[in-house]
Amino acid sequence: MPAIGDQLDLTIESIAYRGQGIARHVGMVIFVNGGVAPGERVRVRIAKLRRNYAEALLLAVQASSPDRIQTACRLPNGARLPGCVYDHLAYPAEVALKQQQLEEFLRRLPGCEALTFAAPFPSPLPLHYRNKIMLHAQRAPRDKVPPLLGYFGDDNRTVIDIPASPLARAEINAALDAFRKPGTLRSMRSGESVTFRWSAADGVQVWRDEQPPPRSHMTERAPFGDVRVPTDGFYQVNPEVASELVKQVVAWFSDRGARNAPDVLDLYCGAGVFAIACAKAGARRVMGIESGRTAVAAANENARSHGVQADFQCKIMADAARDRFGRFDMTHATVIVDPPRQGLDPEVAQALAAAQPPCIIYISCDPATLTRDLKILLPAGYAIREARLLDMFPRTAHFETVVCLEKIMEA
Repeated sequence: MPAIGDQLDLTIESIAYRGQGIARHVGMVIFVNGGVAPGERVRVRIAKLRRNYAEALLLAVQASSPDRIQTACRLPNGARLPGCVYDHLAYPAEVALKQQQLEEFLRRLPGCEALTFAAPFPSPLPLHYRNKIMLHAQRAPRDKVPPLLGYFGDDNRTVIDIPASPLARAEINAALDAFRKPGTLRSMRSGESVTFRWSAADGVQVWRDEQPPPRSHMTERAPFGDVRVPTDGFYQVNPEVASELVKQVVAWFSDRGARNAPDVLDLYCGAGVFAIACAKAGARRVMGIESGRTAVAAANENARSHGVQADFQCKIMADAARDRFGRFDMTHATVIVDPPRQGLDPEVAQALAAAQPPCIIYISCDPATLTRDLKILLPAGYAIREARLLDMFPRTAHFETVVCLEKIMEA
């Protein structure tokens, strides 16, 4: 049994979801933080001990992986940008690791041992892909110098100063550089945040948390054309991967849903992109539900501007589930769900399981909450027909998954 502070030489066997290396020492699992790759021989220092495992910090790489590269997400002081757990790996190796992690998550589910996966979609831009960042200010009491401005570190309290983000669009970094001029930055209070959001049509919009965005809406590009999105509302941060995600949803709807499930119910619909895309692909009836009023207004406007019939409603999702989603007829429905990172509201998962639509397309940015929800849906008589990883968040631990569920027809 190692003790805290012990230094050990270990071999990295695999990489866990969120980027920690997995090694073993005298039967104990040791999670290694600091940027490692499978097969590497490393020296570590034990930092934490738990009953069944330990956590360690990387001290040195003694034998490196052929996939190791010079780190790409470093700040001027040499520190790694918070969240960039894979910037030491060649990008194809990162995507392969994420694919392996996703397969392990889903193949643990009953009946999914031989699950079919579509080829993963790598981001066309491994760096400088983000169209939105939010930074936080922090200063010491009575400190007259400009405050720190950046992301929270591992302790979720200390702000790591970020002069520029290697993940953000170049236009955002130019706006950040201008914002950091002493006159503007000095006025920020500790705990205040500033958001930078970019679109090709509107450029960069900047607002502080107590101020409304300069524009109420921005124009984003979907595969079927331009859509209006509330400036402070949700839209995927990687536009190129977001477009591929829409195309995948439409492809599954056209291939699997349009014949037997031509009606579309889009839950957590945002500005209506998936619903409108399916409407343009031939959906018979389209309805979307979202809790944000400005998003629903944008969705209805987007439907009108693209000449499609769709009904978008503003409802708390748990309330909508209790109301059986506005009495939407599920007999021939394809249901699209794109919940936030915490996954489906429990009432929503249960309501879908009870409603038995022929097809459910589930979009997730967290495989842990995805598998939790699938443990409710699969026993209700569904099978995963296909799953696909889309790397929406290169260099970070996160990725997007889209899963096509079909109702198992009784013989």
